[in-house]
Amino acid sequence: MCRQPKGGGMEYIMSDVFNNELFEAFASASDNVYIYVCDMKTDVSRWSKAAVEYFGLESEYIKNAASVWAHHVHPDDLDAYNDDITGVFSGKKKYHDCQYRARNASGGYVWVECKGSVIRDAEGTPIIFAGLMTRIDGQSKYDSLTGLMTMQELRCFDFAAQSGIAMLIGMDGFRKIISSYGYNAGDEILVKFAGRLSSLAKHDWKTLRFNGDEFLVLAMDTDIQEVEEYYKELCRRTSVIMLSDGRKTEISISAGGVFFPEDASDRETLISKLEHSLEYAKNRRRGNLIFFSEEIAQKHERGLVLRDDLKHSIKNGFEGFELYFQPFVNPDTGEVAGCESLLRWKGERIKDSYPMEFVKVLEEYGGIREVGFWVMDEAIRQQVEWRDRYGELQVSFNVSYQQMTEGTFAERAIASAEKYGVNPENIIIELTESCQVENPKELAATFSRLRNYGFKMALDDFGTAYASMEMLKWLPVDYIKVEHSFIRELAQPGHEIDYVIVDSLLEMCKRLGYRSIIEGVENGKVAEIVGDMHATLLQGYHYSRPVCRSEFEKLLEKK
Repeated sequence: MCRQPKGGGMEYIMSDVFNNELFEAFASASDNVYIYVCDMKTDVSRWSKAAVEYFGLESEYIKNAASVWAHHVHPDDLDAYNDDITGVFSGKKKYHDCQYRARNASGGYVWVECKGSVIRDAEGTPIIFAGLMTRIDGQSKYDSLTGLMTMQELRCFDFAAQSGIAMLIGMDGFRKIISSYGYNAGDEILVKFAGRLSSLAKHDWKTLRFNGDEFLVLAMDTDIQEVEEYYKELCRRTSVIMLSDGRKTEISISAGGVFFPEDASDRETLISKLEHSLEYAKNRRRGNLIFFSEEIAQKHERGLVLRDDLKHSIKNGFEGFELYFQPFVNPDTGEVAGCESLLRWKGERIKDSYPMEFVKVLEEYGGIREVGFWVMDEAIRQQVEWRDRYGELQVSFNVSYQQMTEGTFAERAIASAEKYGVNPENIIIELTESCQVENPKELAATFSRLRNYGFKMALDDFGTAYASMEMLKWLPVDYIKVEHSFIRELAQPGHEIDYVIVDSLLEMCKRLGYRSIIEGVENGKVAEIVGDMHATLLQGYHYSRPVCRSEFEKLLEKK
């Protein structure tokens, strides 16, 4: 097919790919996304009309477009563009993926992201090169809140040709900070933290906003000692941040580190290893900078196996899941009055996973919702079975804030109670992570509906944050579970403050008409102390560790 280009008298032999409806459809789909197709045998390209108009090209059809387009590329970005496009046309690279600045028809430069791929014939000869060019909005280049560069900056960064250390830095417990101080304060903290992050960095280092409360630092041509000194100074300078309203916030940070190109020579590998290292630091070495290692790699591999095994267990009727039970004891009679239901699991390949590990994996991929409803059903069913054999018992189970705010939670709980015929007054629903509640009014409606049906509602780990105290203003509850960190060492010298806190909390419960559960009663001395404080129920290793169903039934028989 012959076509006469607008800008000249040459006739080109065109591939049908230039003149089909699909090209026309894509070419007109967006004003800031441009289509191009190149016949690599003739080196003739066709560009969408939007590209011709915006960048001031001579025609839709261009001979030697790589050279022509190079005149539109910003001089500072030309080497990166030439290296990438030459690799594609020489056959060394299959994909074109580059970010740079290009001059438009008015003479200004805009950031573009250019992606393309090569199509080969049956003999492997390149015949077509096609792709998309997207104008990048200014705010995708720079974070609108902190002013730092975004991860777009790394698209054209060649980690194989550079040398340095990357650090992924995250704030510890940032959601709790937001819960206590509010979202506006959270934004102010991020802005001030970003400022100190940048001011402490050397001039040739890159500081970027990674995601949420996480930041990336690329320390170029440096050594581990200099990076560790930078991190220590950053910890010191950000440990306390003063808000504009005069409030002081204490900040703790953790970080993961990766050497490039030794440990990672491309963007995807680098980010993956950084995320694994930061996760390891937060879970096991909070407050520290931890460099990627074989141990971290093995832990990540274990997480993948856990995820697969958990999915398999859920798919096969929750195979491997089991409830353990830790008794509630009446402090006046010493008898077992009920229990808390606690989730346990053993997989086919990993048999030693503790709840703190496998529950986190469930939360990460979304399986916690299904497992949470299974726990609820099993706890209610078990209460009815024991009621018929041992009499009435209080049985509790834990529910996360995320699960409780789902629109169907109350309906599912009521349906489960009616299915098994339980007396809802003997079921205690414990809200975990109460300090992370973001919408207490919405949660209060769910609490009220469940209480109106007859369920008893409890706040777990009470007293760990100001936010949990604030919840009492909104949430209609029946039980307060006093956090074990206040209880375990009550009998030890120097813990008089813990005694005063616990005594005050129980007095508050008494005056407000709440019942109380004291967890963390680990020995007889602690049991004596809290027994005189008029708590409703006691729980802890002094009475029993969490045990399987048959062992708990033995405790009931000794009642």
